[in-house]
Amino acid sequence: MTEPTTPPGAEPAGRARFARVGRVVPVAVLQVLGTLAASRWGGVRGGPPWLVRGVDAAVEPVSVGPWALALLVAGVLALPFRWWRPGLVLGIVLATTSAYAAVVSPRGPFVAALTMALANAWFRGRRTEAVVAAVLAVVWLPSADPLLGRSPGLDLGALLLAVAWATVTLVVTELVRVRLERVAERRRARADAERRRAGEERVRIARELHDSVAHSMSLINLQSGVALHLGDDLPEPTRQALEHIRDTSRGALVELRTILGVLRSVDGAPGSERNPTPGLDRLPELVERARAAGVAVDATVSGRSTELDAAVDRSAFRIVQEALTNVMKHAPTNRVGITVSIGADTLDVTVLDEPADRAGQAVRRSPPISDVGNGLIGMRERASAVGGTVRAGPHPGGGWTVVARLPTASAASPSTSPQETPDGR
Repeated sequence: MTEPTTPPGAEPAGRARFARVGRVVPVAVLQVLGTLAASRWGGVRGGPPWLVRGVDAAVEPVSVGPWALALLVAGVLALPFRWWRPGLVLGIVLATTSAYAAVVSPRGPFVAALTMALANAWFRGRRTEAVVAAVLAVVWLPSADPLLGRSPGLDLGALLLAVAWATVTLVVTELVRVRLERVAERRRARADAERRRAGEERVRIARELHDSVAHSMSLINLQSGVALHLGDDLPEPTRQALEHIRDTSRGALVELRTILGVLRSVDGAPGSERNPTPGLDRLPELVERARAAGVAVDATVSGRSTELDAAVDRSAFRIVQEALTNVMKHAPTNRVGITVSIGADTLDVTVLDEPADRAGQAVRRSPPISDVGNGLIGMRERASAVGGTVRAGPHPGGGWTVVARLPTASAASPSTSPQETPDGR
């Protein structure tokens, strides 16, 4: 019957809301059916202790009329809204329970709904309202029968039972609340430690990238520029190759500096609005670079890439880039066709390379992409990270085919639904 702490006014969503409403069902069964069963039981001394009014008094059945039954049900019906207005729900349940005790002689678990409302209010920080409601219940419920003339005097056992019920409810609720807070604090501490370790690792990676890759790329860019400046009599194909090396290394340096900045940033977490790598909007530039290197490339894009999730956009571009790089290294004479189709739910990417002239040359098959470092593994990891798939294999007419299917929205995107409580309630 206890409830975890949540920010006041925060509305649970989805399964959390269903779970909170579902917890009312056993309380409703206990309060309504249990109270009806206890009220209709009759007997003498020696029966259940909560039914015995006096030492030698007989226990007569109690008639629960329509008004009393309506009050029992009304108290339960208010409980599903306890996450929204804990104080108001506590007041309603206290009023229905007190009214029930005024209508009929209370027996059985008629305080089940009030117990849940008290615990919820205590959990949600409404300590004053919970204490006041508990005191009022302890004062009124045992004294309702004597004050209304249904019994000769106040039953001391009933009073002690009411005090014990209120005390145990609040004490147990507080113990559970403290335990949940400690569990949540341990989780926060572990998450903070993991974030610190991840930040230190990002800084280390950034330092290594800067000391090795960035330095080497800078030298490549510088030396290619010097060769172009001094080589006035270079053949045109050599000059074009050097210009391609210079431009490609310059672009790679720009991307690398951006990535290093994100790695060194404390807030450089996945899902950030910062885009350290290009997306499909840079596909024409990638195609032009491949054409400058002598590869015949045709690219077709249907749909709007601006509507894609940023992670999906980056993954699609990198998959195309990796497949095209493989062709440039291992089958530069092949013709490459790139097809990108952006639908409402999925993004389909196909990269097909095949011999440019099947009649004039032997069929040439590109080596598996996995031979190029970890190219195929990297493609699959990028696709899997956003909830997609990648297939790659030889084409019947020669060459290789890479087919990727990605969701238009990344599976790793953070949910916008409210946070659930530590124990998932």
